[in-house]
Order: sequence, then C-alpha cells, then structure tokens
Amino acid sequence: MLEAIDVHADALKRAALTAGPSARVPNCPKWTVHDLVAHIASVHGAAIGLVLDRPLSPTPPPDWEDVLGWWDGQRLALREALIRNPGSPWTGRLAHATAIHRLDAESALAQPVPTRLSPEFARGAAEMVCGVLLPGSAGCGSGDRLPAP
Repeated sequence: MLEAIDVHADALKRAALTAGPSARVPNCPKWTVHDLVAHIASVHGAAIGLVLDRPLSPTPPPDWEDVLGWWDGQRLALREALIRNPGSPWTGRLAHATAIHRLDAESALAQPVPTRLSPEFARGAAEMVCGVLLPGSAGCGSGDRLPAP
C-alpha cells in the first residue's frame, strides 16, 4: 500500500501539472486543481501526525508553486513516518484516498485518461469512500478527516 500511495500521488501530480491550477475538477465541482492539490497535501500532512500519534493541522501555502513543493515535502515525511511504523492502519486508507483524488485530478484533464484499479484495490477505495468520506460529508473531500480506524 505504501507503493500505491507513491504511484497514485505521482499520477495525481502529473494530472495536476497538465491540467493547471485553475482547471475545474468535474468530480468536485466547487474545486479547482489548486484546491485539490492543497487538500491532498493537507491530508498527507495530517496523516503524518496520526501515524506518529502527534496531531497536526497543516496549512498549505496559498501560491501554486509553493503548494506543490510543500506537498512534495509532506509526501516524503509521510513515507518516512509509514516506513517507521509498518502496519499502520492509515497506509491503506491513504492509498485509497490518494487514488480517489488521482481520479479527481484526472477528471480535470482536457482529455481524461482511463485509469484502471485492480478489483481488490477498487473495492477498498469504494469502502473508504462510502464508510469514511460520505457519511456526514457536505461535499467532495470535506469528509477527509481520517477518523480513527
């Protein structure tokens, strides 16, 4: 699942860079690509605190270039935290959340790419969306609070 986080985060970033920061995200109608990247960067940053049992409330920088660099730093720190804490219940949730947001970023492309997930991985992602994101959610991404497993 750690590799899945990397694969989906890399694909998300490629799509975000191709679409551009002001592109609308059809899967999340109130968001731009910039909003989506700031959101996933914040989720990854908050997850570092969850994995290390030190709550964090990261705030992404407002500038596009800065938020991209900040996200890269959050991704590296998250990877290190997950490596130091193998078996963390957050690894799977983060892999699924990152994959879902990859699909969101790809929906913003002028020519969306067909992304395929294995049936097992897709089932886990669907369970994460239905069980974690949608209950009590007022919109796309607003439920990404990563509640305790």
